[in-house]
Amino acid sequence: MRRILSFAVLAALYFPRCTTSKNAVRCLSRWIKDCNPLTKELVPTGYMPYNHRYLTMKQYKIITKHLGDPYED
Repeated sequence: MRRILSFAVLAALYFPRCTTSKNAVRCLSRWIKDCNPLTKELVPTGYMPYNHRYLTMKQYKIITKHLGDPYED
């Protein structure tokens, strides 16, 4: 079974002070785009920078490996 996570929910975890989920998504997208090793690791998993409504567990793990766990403070 493959689990799928919402990109907007993950973005809100990383950016809880953003006033809208759209702003949080923009911020997380920018972080991912600015981290070349992260982007290089995500692309082979099917991640597309402008079409990322949902993430697989593999993509989630890659993001948290590079950006840290959003649940840790």
